Amino acid sequence: MVLVLGTGFFLTAASGFFPLRKAGFIIKTTFGKIFKDKSAFAGAATALGATVGTGNIIGVSAAISIGGAGAVFWMWAGAFFGMMLKFAEAALSVKHKGGAAVYIEKAFGGKFFAVLWSFCCVLASFGGGNMIQTNAAGAVFEKCFGISPIFIGIIIVVFTAAVLFCGAKAVLKTSSLLVPIMALIYVFGCFFVLFMFRENIIPSFSKIFSSAFNPLSIGGGVFGILTSEALKTGIAKGTFTHEAGMGSASLAHSESNGEPLTQGCWGIIEVFIDTIFVCSLTALVILSSGISSAEEVFYSCFGSSGKIFLSVSMFLFALAAVIGWAFYGEKALFSITKSKTAANLYRILFCFAAVIGSFTKLPLIWNITDIFNGLMIFPNLLAIIILSPEVLKIIKNPDR
Repeated sequence: MVLVLGTGFFLTAASGFFPLRKAGFIIKTTFGKIFKDKSAFAGAATALGATVGTGNIIGVSAAISIGGAGAVFWMWAGAFFGMMLKFAEAALSVKHKGGAAVYIEKAFGGKFFAVLWSFCCVLASFGGGNMIQTNAAGAVFEKCFGISPIFIGIIIVVFTAAVLFCGAKAVLKTSSLLVPIMALIYVFGCFFVLFMFRENIIPSFSKIFSSAFNPLSIGGGVFGILTSEALKTGIAKGTFTHEAGMGSASLAHSESNGEPLTQGCWGIIEVFIDTIFVCSLTALVILSSGISSAEEVFYSCFGSSGKIFLSVSMFLFALAAVIGWAFYGEKALFSITKSKTAANLYRILFCFAAVIGSFTKLPLIWNITDIFNGLMIFPNLLAIIILSPEVLKIIKNPDR
């Protein structure tokens, strides 16, 4: 937590608070050129598909349940400083023409930490990017319609395998189509719920801020804030959703033919959409309705249609995340082995794990995922700190 926030704060401050200072430029560079530079958007869409997963629904519900409304504030804080981390990952991956393993090797002048990062990425892909996603989607279909989670897992596997065996271009193209559709469906549903509870929106914001810094609920003083469940849960769940600092998104961004500055700006947009926008919508839906989980909110507001809405949303979120992380894991493994046979074996094991995950109880998988996510974070952030002069030079001198 300290390393993620500390590195994010360092880059944000050193860049002169670039995400705020150049917000207009960032929007113009990304959405303003979305049809001119399709490869840049495709890489960003793949990364966004891998980050905007079921954690944006169940993860936010869990964060509020454990850390209270104040956890949402700390999710925002982590996301704000995470924007420059994602910028660095995306920009460096384009500049050095490869994912995190390439710029980690460049930073340390050797392969050890690069191989460590790749190995942890492969293992993490089976957890948070696979089994947890299919489990969440399967649980919703079982609860809503009595459909076996295994069946949902198999459907996700069929779609994922079809895309994976068609190559990287198929992954990028599928993500470019799938991500906007799934985002629009979920956002529309959230806005509908918020309209129903519109009188509670402002009080919900008030509750978020008051709970984040309430000394009575967190033990008092600065120490109380630093040890509060709100902060710890908000940062942890936020990192799980936006993945800034892990370096995973660099694998998608490295496929772009764009400029480092442009791809870095897409990294900032990813974090904003994932956490500041989508996670915030989920949080406001929960807090404004007074119902403990997003799933129950949609059931209550939409009736039988709510089951369809939530099931479709969870399925699309899970599918996009599984496709994105399968792509990440395969690229990370190939960077170690340089073997197509190993890549094909990985695809088979990944698909098998997706089916297993759809019906398995996952507390152990969550813990293992957190461990390997953390092991990815350390070499990645240390490399970013070492290469920070390059990151800042990209902002000041885009051609370099």
